Amino acid sequence: MTQPVTSILCPVDFSSTSEEAARYAVSLAQSVGASRITFLHVFQPPIYPLPEAAGTFLDAEAQRAIKDHFRRELEGLAMRHSGHGVEVEPKLVEGFPHPTIVDTALELGADLIVLATHGRTGLGHLLLGSVAEKVVRTSPIPVCTVRVKE
Repeated sequence: MTQPVTSILCPVDFSSTSEEAARYAVSLAQSVGASRITFLHVFQPPIYPLPEAAGTFLDAEAQRAIKDHFRRELEGLAMRHSGHGVEVEPKLVEGFPHPTIVDTALELGADLIVLATHGRTGLGHLLLGSVAEKVVRTSPIPVCTVRVKE
């Protein structure tokens, strides 16, 4: 017997495809009676590839500014999708995207992950990989992928 979906985690990267996944998550939450959606953005600080700066991260002030920007974006997303009878929560976490998405879903007790897939194939997929694919392969909870034609 399947467990009812009461909590949905929806990772976003602020692309048009993740905006569509957010809309889908809200619609799905309403359809199945879920009470909460968490919109998650995973911030991965870039590492400089230059030899003299190898392994260093952005300075604290730059990281704070970037995180503040992402926090505002998340709050805007939550505001756009609130008021549909579902509690909407923004969450910003630092880490590597796919394991952080799975770990956050488990920590929050999410019953379902809804995330966008860009649908890259060939060289683009080989070079960039797919966060969605890695989440699908490693998540112990169900994952719903939303594919949008770009």
